[in-house]
Amino acid sequence: MSSHVEYQKFRRGESCTEEGCRARKFYIEDGKKFCQRGHEQAGFTQTQQDEDDWNAQGKKTRKVREQRERIETVLSGSEARELFLECYQLILWKQCHWLVNVKGFPQELETVVRDLWGLRMGIIQKVGDERDGYGSGTGTMMFTSASEGESLDSDATGGKSLGSRRSRKSVAAEERLPRLIETLGLCYLGTLLLRLPTSLGEFYKWAAHEELVYTRAIKEVPKEMRSKLPGHFYSALEIRAPLKGGTLYGAALDLVEFYNLHFEMVFPPLNYPLLIFKHIRDLGLPVEIYPAVRRLATLLELDFSFPILHKKTYRVSGYPEIQLMSLIVIATKLSHPFDDIERVPYSETDPTTVKVDWAKWRKIMAEAPTKGLKRGEEIKVTDADVMKMSGKQMDDYLDWYQRTWIDDRNPKSMFLDIPKLNWIAKCP
Repeated sequence: MSSHVEYQKFRRGESCTEEGCRARKFYIEDGKKFCQRGHEQAGFTQTQQDEDDWNAQGKKTRKVREQRERIETVLSGSEARELFLECYQLILWKQCHWLVNVKGFPQELETVVRDLWGLRMGIIQKVGDERDGYGSGTGTMMFTSASEGESLDSDATGGKSLGSRRSRKSVAAEERLPRLIETLGLCYLGTLLLRLPTSLGEFYKWAAHEELVYTRAIKEVPKEMRSKLPGHFYSALEIRAPLKGGTLYGAALDLVEFYNLHFEMVFPPLNYPLLIFKHIRDLGLPVEIYPAVRRLATLLELDFSFPILHKKTYRVSGYPEIQLMSLIVIATKLSHPFDDIERVPYSETDPTTVKVDWAKWRKIMAEAPTKGLKRGEEIKVTDADVMKMSGKQMDDYLDWYQRTWIDDRNPKSMFLDIPKLNWIAKCP
């Protein structure tokens, strides 16, 4: 390599193909293209140039300029609404693709979620065609396009009204558009229809840990699409607060009521035999807890299904998974109490003859301490926390911040496969 290297600037819209590299210059050596940090650029082929074409970089033609101006145009009205739904569909498809190809869910999950979204799209298009204000206001669920940080988090009994300067007519139409958090709810309802032993808490963990597309989901949309979105639709695909379990459970309950109200659909109960065993295994509890939970569920006449009628009085009692976990806690306390009182079992076959050492259980089940930030904790960092961070934690936070908020390039992943979006085509 010669001592003198002639650097050139990347063209507008180009960048280093290495993920996370922000180099702005490159050089060519031995027919290969490298960024100023030494990363080889994939897909580059050097060809012989004529003298007239030498140093033609930076020239702009009218055709390219007109195309760029057309891409950067912000849509409005029905076109903006259609583009928002296309972006929403892309995010939903990427979530299903990740569940099937990374987590090993059956391929039928995509089909089920596609059908659920098709039904939802039918109602959206029907409401979009109506221009009569808010309508009757009875028996119709309100869905807001505002971000989840602006919605209620108590029991999610409805969308929050928008304090906007736009007319009541346009606000009414937007309030019936889907929320970003509903993508997680649709995927969960798909697993529920397939009777898979997957809890909503797992979806919460995947989204909070940024394994499943949710935080900064707008980044998964190509820049050519998101640059045309109006501000209120763009912010609808953003989150302004960390995801909370109560919000996610409320969104799932809202969707159950929505499909029952419009299509008389009744979702099956949880696959609780497998879920009970799964929770007992994950918590490291004795297997004798399983029959105790089944017995308590029979006594209380619980079938672990979502309530059809959504009322505020349900609160946490309307969530079947919370009922399930409550019974596991009760059965554990009855068979293996946390106190030091000595109890004499009735026989040698009594499950209470085995006593759990809870002090040792806590040591075994406790998470190992980490030097850096725990995954999913970055979004909860405040300005006061920064002053207490160690060097490793600061590095982790800055890496996450750059990856999440600064790097605005198009997604470079196997998920960006636009032709496959035909599985969620528009409903007739």
